[in-house]
Amino acid sequence: MTSNRSVTVYGAYGHTGRFVVAELQDRGWTPILSGRDPERLSLLAAAHPKLDVRPASIDSPASLDRALAGAAAVINCAGPFLDTATPVIEAALRVGIHYLDVTPEQRAVLAAFDRFADTARDAGVVVAPAMAFFRGLGDLLATAAMGDWVTADEIELAYALDSWKPTLGTRLTGQRNTGRRFVFTRNNLEFVADPPPKRVWNFPEPFGSQDVESLCLSEIITISHHLVVSEIHAFMNLPPLRDIHDPEPQQSLLPTRPGPLRTGHLIESILAK
Repeated sequence: MTSNRSVTVYGAYGHTGRFVVAELQDRGWTPILSGRDPERLSLLAAAHPKLDVRPASIDSPASLDRALAGAAAVINCAGPFLDTATPVIEAALRVGIHYLDVTPEQRAVLAAFDRFADTARDAGVVVAPAMAFFRGLGDLLATAAMGDWVTADEIELAYALDSWKPTLGTRLTGQRNTGRRFVFTRNNLEFVADPPPKRVWNFPEPFGSQDVESLCLSEIITISHHLVVSEIHAFMNLPPLRDIHDPEPQQSLLPTRPGPLRTGHLIESILAK
């Protein structure tokens, strides 16, 4: 286990970033607050006067290197990850620390695997995109279900939410990700049908039987890169999807205490070498 308990949180002032900062502190880690917006970073710093604050731009490699220097890892919470993931991963590799992010973006995850897998392996650095929320949870559940199986015919994931109040960052990410999404079928990544397939899924109570729609996010990419399976599909019930497409959305509010985001546990697992 590393004795270095400092973790840079990039995008620390955002909705998810503040969850991560709080969870790391609860687990005895010391967040380093970083991000692209100095004004928002200053407002967050006022609530955490003992924490180091390091503004950094994705257009300035030197500022990113300073933001990550001396940390054990960086958690990138700043979307759209199509814009932020590559420069922050490059900085992590330059300073030799582990990289994690919370992206749902398939193309950002594909780029991370394609561009950095070999470099990270050679450097002994973990690059772990899409490690949080239901994307990371879906991958973990699929891996646990496989157990000691070497291969499987199909993996299906289904998520049920009572609602989804998207933040401004979520909406900006959706606007940035305009390309078609992928499913994994016949042992290959292929574009999902348009319109996406629908079906009925029987969830445990309190949801019960629900109409669901194909929802192709980052778990399709991560699972297909480490489990041998011919088909991977993911679905979500319709109410949260309607929230996402609502032209007059209700903005998500940040609760006073973080939810069950166990980033610190994953950090501890990665650093326990």
